Amino acid sequence: MTHDDVLQTARQLQAYWLRSVPAPSSASAQQVLDQVLAGWNEPHRAYHTTQHLLEALTLLDEWSRAEEWPATVALALFFHDLVYDPRRADNEDLSALVAREMLASLLLPQAQIEAVVRLIDITKHAARPLTEDEKLMVDIDLSILGAAPERYAQYQLQVRREYAHVPEPLFTRGRLVVLEAFLHARPALYHTERGRSAFDAAAARNLAHEVAQLRAALAAAA
Repeated sequence: MTHDDVLQTARQLQAYWLRSVPAPSSASAQQVLDQVLAGWNEPHRAYHTTQHLLEALTLLDEWSRAEEWPATVALALFFHDLVYDPRRADNEDLSALVAREMLASLLLPQAQIEAVVRLIDITKHAARPLTEDEKLMVDIDLSILGAAPERYAQYQLQVRREYAHVPEPLFTRGRLVVLEAFLHARPALYHTERGRSAFDAAAARNLAHEVAQLRAALAAAA
């Protein structure tokens, strides 16, 4: 991203933040946002960056234009990958802890904070989403799987860069397990009508194509 792109992304994210927090003009709200964006801009990230965050919030905006702004879902998106270390398995748990502290400092109602934490937890993709907000959160988080081919190819490279510390055979096998689980998700990968309509077909193509690439790489290395 160019310097101008970085500034434009920051401005767009700030606009979404101001729609989502109480007393958005307060110094503390800006300080929290600065800390949040600093996390998303850590140098070891390649996919889990402000690009992913902005894509998620933009999609939320597109799907919510005729409705009241879903501030709780938006805040969960801001925090869901705030802590991200590809060597750890507890990133969502740590992100939820940070969200609790930061949102409490903004005097959000405790019930809303707990709702944000539950939405962060659902992005582990370990349990089936049940509420409408959970379904929306999951579909937005997984929307990259149904991206246009050029964006999906970029995503593949970004994920590999984040896991550069993992030897190629181990990465290939691990990635294959993850993608095959998504490819054969039952009853469906996406849980909202909008998600299925927008991404089901493209996700099936993207996943099948990458799975084939990974299997071919394993066969060539055997």
